[in-house]
Amino acid sequence: MRYNAIQSFAIGCILTGVWICTGCEVINPSETLPTTIKVEPFDFQIEDGQGSGMNKITEVWVYANNSFVGAFLPPAQIYYLPEGSTQFTFRPGIRNNGIANDAIVYPLFTGYTMTLNAAAGQVFEVQPITSYKPETTFAFLSDFELGNPFVDNRDTVAASKMVQSNLDVFEGQYSGRIVMSKAAHFIEVGHSIPISDLPADGTPVYLEFRYKSEAEMSIGLLGIDLTGQSYSNFFYLVKPSENWNMLYIELTDLVRASALPGYKILFRSQYPSGGTQDEYNIYLDNIKVVHL
Repeated sequence: MRYNAIQSFAIGCILTGVWICTGCEVINPSETLPTTIKVEPFDFQIEDGQGSGMNKITEVWVYANNSFVGAFLPPAQIYYLPEGSTQFTFRPGIRNNGIANDAIVYPLFTGYTMTLNAAAGQVFEVQPITSYKPETTFAFLSDFELGNPFVDNRDTVAASKMVQSNLDVFEGQYSGRIVMSKAAHFIEVGHSIPISDLPADGTPVYLEFRYKSEAEMSIGLLGIDLTGQSYSNFFYLVKPSENWNMLYIELTDLVRASALPGYKILFRSQYPSGGTQDEYNIYLDNIKVVHL
């Protein structure tokens, strides 16, 4: 789910910390007090075989009896005027493709539902729980703890490669490291074993990963047909980040448009034009390709 105009308005109000209400008065002592719901950040729970439990859930999308209430930055206080038994659902939201104005309910995470007896002045505290939906398939996982799967070097620069490294790690003991230098001035690398059976019917497909980078890099999808012919499409530019960041990159439309039997995730970078450093480091961790 993406914002419509009303939803964008709601979230804009929350981002500024206030609700703007046209044609109504601010609640005062002579009026009915609302129910207050204090919502904590999501508790994201994972099972064995699902990779890292770290996430970048940015909003909680709230529904009351299936009607949209608003999207909020947790921890948040939500004020609700109707009274009586009410079913509330809290859904985890992300910034799709890392784009600030493309906030969505992440389609691979579960929502959290509970019934509250809304009443004037009542205060509830909610700790929503989420996890991957039971039907989620983990088509690719790499945290670099058992080695580096990104050994398919597709460039012609002998010095360029991704390696397993313990120099800068988001989680665990190892990450993937790329060093851009004047000798290793360009890299295009993918994992060695293609991913098969990605759904091409519009079912959500996502690339999730952590990165820390001193140079720009591009994300590509390499499709492989039944004859072994490959087709690459670099579709997303990642800007440098001095701190570890996480992205949820949607692959749904690319997979639907190509509908090929095999795919590889590609990372491409080059030594920055006008660069003054001997080396520019790129670190990657907790890479997943997931779909329903």
